[in-house]
Amino acid sequence: MKAFKTLYAKIFGWFWLTLTVGSFLVLIATIYTGSQPVGRRWARLTQDLYAHSAVDFYETGGKPALERYLDTLRDSSGMEACLLDERQQDVLGRPLPAHIGRALEESLRTGESTLRLGRIWTAASPVSYGQRRFTFVIEVHPIRRFVDGTFIFPLFSRLLLALLVAGVFCFFLTRHIVAPIRALQMAALRLAAGDLTTRVMPVIAPRDDELADTARAFDQMADRIQILIQKRQELLADISHELRSPLTRLSVSLELMRRGEGDVLEQMQVDLDRMNTMIGQVLLLTRLDLETSQPAMEKVDMRRMLEGIANEAAFEVQNADKQVTVHVENDCFVWGDSNLLHSCIENIVRNAVRYTEPGTTVAIAAGTSTNASGRRQCDISIVDNGPGVPDAALPFLFDPFYRVSESRDRQEGGTGLGLSISQRVATLHHGKIRAENRKDCSGLTVRLYLPAA
Repeated sequence: MKAFKTLYAKIFGWFWLTLTVGSFLVLIATIYTGSQPVGRRWARLTQDLYAHSAVDFYETGGKPALERYLDTLRDSSGMEACLLDERQQDVLGRPLPAHIGRALEESLRTGESTLRLGRIWTAASPVSYGQRRFTFVIEVHPIRRFVDGTFIFPLFSRLLLALLVAGVFCFFLTRHIVAPIRALQMAALRLAAGDLTTRVMPVIAPRDDELADTARAFDQMADRIQILIQKRQELLADISHELRSPLTRLSVSLELMRRGEGDVLEQMQVDLDRMNTMIGQVLLLTRLDLETSQPAMEKVDMRRMLEGIANEAAFEVQNADKQVTVHVENDCFVWGDSNLLHSCIENIVRNAVRYTEPGTTVAIAAGTSTNASGRRQCDISIVDNGPGVPDAALPFLFDPFYRVSESRDRQEGGTGLGLSISQRVATLHHGKIRAENRKDCSGLTVRLYLPAA
């Protein structure tokens, strides 16, 4: 049946079966080996008392009194007992118990009471009465008593009670173990069905064990999945929004060309270039997000790279009365992909050049330092003299398609992907990037930290 294949049934069944089998094995081993303390304590305390009682009955009431006493012991306690005289003969003429030989021999040799426990319990106790000496012997078959029912029924009732109690404890223990697993299962099904807000810890708390750790790991995974799906949806929406405008202008340009109105080829080329640049950046951003291994590493001379980027940017903006300077304090080398690092820094510099005011300078500086972990790093800063950004916008500056000012950014021609690509490249190289407004004057400072080679 399916119900018996569930984890709940398996844990409950194995716990209960283990307790049951263990109890039976302990019981059988105890009876067979005679190792239980109750039996040993009983024999030690009572065998001499039984022996003196038997002699008293025999001396005061004769054989009939002794016979009644021994029959009572047999019926009530399952003991086969005999009272032996000085010749080691039963005073009632009965045969000696079959297994009493070793215990009797040891008692006669030592002159003390002897007790032997095992599969069959035997005991012998010497008793002196006046000038006479007797030996009282006992033989008990605990397994035979168990089988013939003289003690199986009370034992069965106690065992049944023990199993019921064990079953209750197993039930609560199993539920304690299985409940969070079921909660994880239900949460996984809800997450698979599209409920991205599903979390497990609120359901199974408070716990502080491996299952709670698993639940916390599940919640972290759910958080990550929710963020990734939301970012994917936002990215698709942003791409659609960004492509709609140039596509609309291209449609208008085509319609004007059909009518023979105006020269629209230049505008069409601008829109095509813009779409081509955007698609290339989206592909690069996607590739960086999916990167699972280290890029092709080589030793990159950051001084040479920064000087090259600065010269290219200065050449492009020389007609806009803007300048780009670079200052590298000392040699700075970084292990990394030169193409990706070039794209990372170029995006930051182009962004700074785009927004710095005419007649001002974009300053690039670099040097080496030691981070909090004691490792050398290359510190690069790009400072512009533009309007800066609102402090509330700084945490979102590296998000894809994020724009501080929609109209201003569209006028400047940015796609909103450059800084996002820079952040991905920095992360891929185990570096950091952050932006901050200049405190002494207007402008933005972007700092890039990369592990030095």
